[in-house]
Amino acid sequence: MDPRDQVLHLEREFADAMQRMYTVGNGLARLRVELESASFAATPVPAPPATSAVTLGSAPATAAATATAAAPTALATTGAAAAPPAGPAVAPVAPREPWYRREGAVTRVLAVAGAVVTLSGVAMLLVLAVRQGWFGPGARVTAGGVLAVLLGTLGTRGGARDRARGEVVGSAPVALVATGAAAAYLDVVAVTALYGWVPSAVGLVGCAVVAVVGLRLARVWSSQLLAVLMVAGAALFSPVVAGEPGWLLCAILGVLSLVGWWAGGQRPVPRLTVARTAPVALALVAGSVGASDQRLGLLAVAAVVLVSTLVTSALSLRRHPAPVAELVAVVMTVVGVLAVVAGQAENVRTVADALVAAVLVLAATTAARPPLGPLPAAFTATTWASGAVAAVLAVLSGAPEGFVGTGLLLLALGQVAVAGATGSRITLAVSGALSVVALAAWAAHPFAMLSLDLAVRHDLPVAFIDSGLAGALLALLAWAVAGVRGVDGDVRRLVRVGSVGGGLVAGATMVVSVLTLTGARFGDASLGFVGGHAVSTVAWMVVAGGLLLRSLDRPDPDLTVRLGLGLAAVAVGKLFLFDLAALDGVVRSLAFIATGLLLLAIGSRYARAWERRRRSV
Repeated sequence: MDPRDQVLHLEREFADAMQRMYTVGNGLARLRVELESASFAATPVPAPPATSAVTLGSAPATAAATATAAAPTALATTGAAAAPPAGPAVAPVAPREPWYRREGAVTRVLAVAGAVVTLSGVAMLLVLAVRQGWFGPGARVTAGGVLAVLLGTLGTRGGARDRARGEVVGSAPVALVATGAAAAYLDVVAVTALYGWVPSAVGLVGCAVVAVVGLRLARVWSSQLLAVLMVAGAALFSPVVAGEPGWLLCAILGVLSLVGWWAGGQRPVPRLTVARTAPVALALVAGSVGASDQRLGLLAVAAVVLVSTLVTSALSLRRHPAPVAELVAVVMTVVGVLAVVAGQAENVRTVADALVAAVLVLAATTAARPPLGPLPAAFTATTWASGAVAAVLAVLSGAPEGFVGTGLLLLALGQVAVAGATGSRITLAVSGALSVVALAAWAAHPFAMLSLDLAVRHDLPVAFIDSGLAGALLALLAWAVAGVRGVDGDVRRLVRVGSVGGGLVAGATMVVSVLTLTGARFGDASLGFVGGHAVSTVAWMVVAGGLLLRSLDRPDPDLTVRLGLGLAAVAVGKLFLFDLAALDGVVRSLAFIATGLLLLAIGSRYARAWERRRRSV
């Protein structure tokens, strides 16, 4: 055995000895703890960790631990015995790298700043030079075009060199191309909107051509930065060059938005989506307060922008169902379109709001099913809600005075019917919100029936019609909630209870309004008013009795019993708290007698039915 083998043999034996000493030391320490704690508790003490041998001052354990620590090389080399497991190692937290040290960060910042400054200079060249009279329009446009070609050429060559080396195109060529394309776009805007040298249609085609040529490299280079810089730069300075925010500026920005969507290609580009949509939406809002002679043209552009935004958003969501940016685009566009519609003449405004609502509802319906859908639920919900808002605006602007609530109730009825027929929870949620708005508008009618003076001054025919519609809406809403899958059970019960209560209030309002109106026609509105309330109280008690009797035939009668008892309590409370003061003479007496007899009859009938049911079981 050579000396090296002897050394290895001795190391193994030393390691074995250290392990045995370590085991013996821990055993002695554990035994000492058990002996000391036996007089205090009957339950055994759990074994202490390895370090307790040293803590308790056990000599063997201390020696073992010291020896083990003194021979880490032997244990690691031989692998004959493993050291006690060490605690989890905590990785040191790397200091956060400053943004300016990240790869390409400084270059991108300088590129963006350079593009903004250059485009500002182009805008000054095209606009401010006019005010100062520095040189003629032809020279200004020519200078802008030469600068655009020069920047585009330099950027294209730089990008080609980067691609030839197999590298990603750098920020500098991207910024040059984006600046040149945006400058060329502003040049066409100046020729079309500022100087009027070409017809508007030709100018819009020119804008589309320049945008396609400039943004084509964004697709080829797969550069979102190029597309965002070009679109944002051209959109930012187009209002400066074009002047007033009319229909032509909105069309120019709409063309830029559409081509910008094409530039995004097959990838999700949320920054580009917002950058191309926000300018045209803001331009629509600004144009809505402009000259009245451009309102119809602005409305036509707004319609095209709305349809194109819905289509492009739907197509993007089919490829990449990440809806945040697309939803922002849809909402901004709808806000701009509704602002334009609000600036139209009254008759045009109503029709336009109705058409916008129809387009949005059609988009939501199409998005929820093949062949286009199903798209993300958030898109469907957004378009449905936007369509509901437009429909409400159409009712508010077009309904005759006094029939706004009627229009809202009819609109809510249609929405709830669609929700129940399609079984869509999104449609049900939107129609539920619209129903709340419609019922809030209807609530003025029941309050008017609390006093004879208010009832006489109120529009009783409208109250009768609206109350009938409200009752139908509540019944339809309960049916829709019961039929749509996935609705929480508590929500179903809440809607059912609310529908019963609201339906009874609507029925009472109908009775009081029609009898008050009849009494007024015969010269005694007071008699009709008190008679209507008396009939309503008795009718509520009849419904309460029907609910109680029906509960005996249901497998789960608790909710029906509670409804019946609650309604009976409400009817009795109304009798003593309202009818006693509001009714007069014979009518009050008859109401009390009829209600009391009904209570007795219901109690007797319920007792007999309950006994028959108990015997049959």
